[in-house]
Amino acid sequence: MSATEAASEEFRVTAAAEVVAYLQQLQRENANILLNGPPRWSLASRITTLDAAADVLGLEVGADPEGASEALVASGEITAVAYLGAIKLQFELDDAVLVSGEQGTVLRSRVPTRLYRFQRRQSFRVQPAGSIYPRVVLPGGSAPGRALRVLDISIGGLALALPADPAAEAALPVGQPLDGLVLELDRITALRIALLPHHASPISGSAPEPGGTLQLGCAFIDLDSTATRALQVYVDQTQKRRRLLKLDP
Repeated sequence: MSATEAASEEFRVTAAAEVVAYLQQLQRENANILLNGPPRWSLASRITTLDAAADVLGLEVGADPEGASEALVASGEITAVAYLGAIKLQFELDDAVLVSGEQGTVLRSRVPTRLYRFQRRQSFRVQPAGSIYPRVVLPGGSAPGRALRVLDISIGGLALALPADPAAEAALPVGQPLDGLVLELDRITALRIALLPHHASPISGSAPEPGGTLQLGCAFIDLDSTATRALQVYVDQTQKRRRLLKLDP
């Protein structure tokens, strides 16, 4: 068995009862689920139906102006990604079809026989020392409210300082994949990225205040090799600088 296969086995969940228990928790929490498939189609969804005895899993389609649901079904390869606290869950949808009913269109598939369970923070995260960089620039440029400060970052995702700005909140809705963003690591390095915002919480565990700033946790979507290398270099260098600062008297 190769190292890659061994790693996959470590995170794989195949016990039917355990798989169903995770899906039930996703349904109870009305958790956002990102459906991905080739060629780079994605759709945000939630579990609406789960019947293990009938081997039926139903997910809402909702607004789908670009026809992503039809493209995903046609591809025959749909990967679902969801988060439960610090846990990332990933599974495949088999024999998926679109079904129309009184409550709208539903993506129906068989209940997965296996899923993968990862710790969301298995990628090492660092807290930037700068007050301006890194930052994520929203579509529309770096005008006030269009560039958000990065609170921490890893090669898997980042956390943004989300101000009480209706424009920023509308531009980064939780559960909706977003592209056309630019991650500026410094004055020179700018990476085009796509993000999936998956939760918002008070910064540093403080109680939320009306109009206060929140921490928005996001995962990277389909980072290319160039961006991945640049992020890894940034994380490594930031970690080294922080270690040196701790050693200084």
